Amino acid sequence: MRLVCDGGGATDTMEGKASSGADHITCVQSSVYDTLVFPTAEGSVQSNLAESWSSSSDGRTWEFKLKKGVEFHNGKSLTASDVVWSLSQHAVPGAKNGDGRNIVGNFESIRADDSNTVIIVQKEANRDLPIQLSAYALLVAPEGTANWNEPGRGTGPYMIESFEPGVRFIGKKFQNFHREDQGWFDSVDVGCVLESATRTNALMTGAADVIGNPEPKTAKRLSKVGGKVLEVVPSGQHFLTAMRCDADPFTNEDLRLAIKYGIKRQEIVDKVLYGYGYVGNDHPIGKNYQYYNPDLEQREFDPEKARFHAKKSGYGGGVLELKVSDGIVSGSVAYGQLMQATLRDVGINVEVKTVPADGYFSNVWLKTPWCASYQNPRPTADWILTNGYSSKSPFNDSGFNSPALDKLLSSARGEADDQKRRQMYYEAQRIVRDGAGNTVLAFANFLIGSTDRMGHGPIGAQRRLDDARLTRKWWFKT
Repeated sequence: MRLVCDGGGATDTMEGKASSGADHITCVQSSVYDTLVFPTAEGSVQSNLAESWSSSSDGRTWEFKLKKGVEFHNGKSLTASDVVWSLSQHAVPGAKNGDGRNIVGNFESIRADDSNTVIIVQKEANRDLPIQLSAYALLVAPEGTANWNEPGRGTGPYMIESFEPGVRFIGKKFQNFHREDQGWFDSVDVGCVLESATRTNALMTGAADVIGNPEPKTAKRLSKVGGKVLEVVPSGQHFLTAMRCDADPFTNEDLRLAIKYGIKRQEIVDKVLYGYGYVGNDHPIGKNYQYYNPDLEQREFDPEKARFHAKKSGYGGGVLELKVSDGIVSGSVAYGQLMQATLRDVGINVEVKTVPADGYFSNVWLKTPWCASYQNPRPTADWILTNGYSSKSPFNDSGFNSPALDKLLSSARGEADDQKRRQMYYEAQRIVRDGAGNTVLAFANFLIGSTDRMGHGPIGAQRRLDDARLTRKWWFKT
């Protein structure tokens, strides 16, 4: 099976603590390695390396029983010590994956109770821990693994045959794979191609069986071509611009509000996403989430409010620079230009500066006062709010610091009463919408192009390409 997607680089590694979350390397990682539990397309969790789990009444202490008979590709049997060591890597200095640091950072302790049992004690109760442990970066390798790109280290459906970071991965079926409901191909070939037009051409010419993230502008054509299929998957992925609340001039809340009221969100959905999505409301919880707040008034383009807040902020007409990069945030050049035009009409002068994709995350994101960004969905409302807006999160790209929000999220994570928990997450969305520096412009559908010989079940929407587990879950029709 030949998959072509974007999101790869020459420095990519399969090591969990260094995971970037980009499509190519994440699909490669999930082909070779396993997580303790597995996400379902419906947003719940099922057994994987762990066959069962239970918690204490206060939600702090969890016991995970491992599936017996699981083998690494080198023939070594999986033990609890391997799991403990692998997860603990996200707590060592230099660990780069934000999800891993957040989740494992809440561990007071993790230990092997015996060769088949892992005990996790959390600093503060989080009743979502099982689904959190399905995170793409919380991969399990043999204890002491130094090179995760080396063959023999995974328990997943495909063994490493060759891997050139940012270019191509070839995996061969692992005959002793521990699941009978995944890993249907004899081999998988996962190529990295950054240009969407080139990916589409690969599908059209028969050079690929599946492609990720076809360009929305031309995606509809795929469904009209014989033998090709366009899968449209509603998701919680959203596109935004991040105004740093801790960097001038965006330390001024009125200036941030002026920009939020000066945007035509529906225009962005229509002209950038080509209808594959719906408008955002300056918070990260999509309509398909369990605790989505339907009572928050939709923020619309309001030139009078935009001018009012701009004047109140003391804005004097100076140029505000918005950095964008289509190579990282697809469509950001176009939506930046649409924002520039509507903000000009309310007296706010914006310069849209296109910068290279290479180095965007290291030189622009989190470091510049205003830039384009996006956030992938996570399985729970708490996870996505904590990931993007907690003052301690490394993914807090607007630098939002709200003690009230931090306290609310901490309380909600340990709350056993579902109705009380719901009200807490409703309030958290209001705090973020009104105070944070992110303009959440639109929620986007995930798009997958394929040949009609591909079969699959319900498609996951937590990450692109079927939760980045497409190589495990799809099959060829007979």
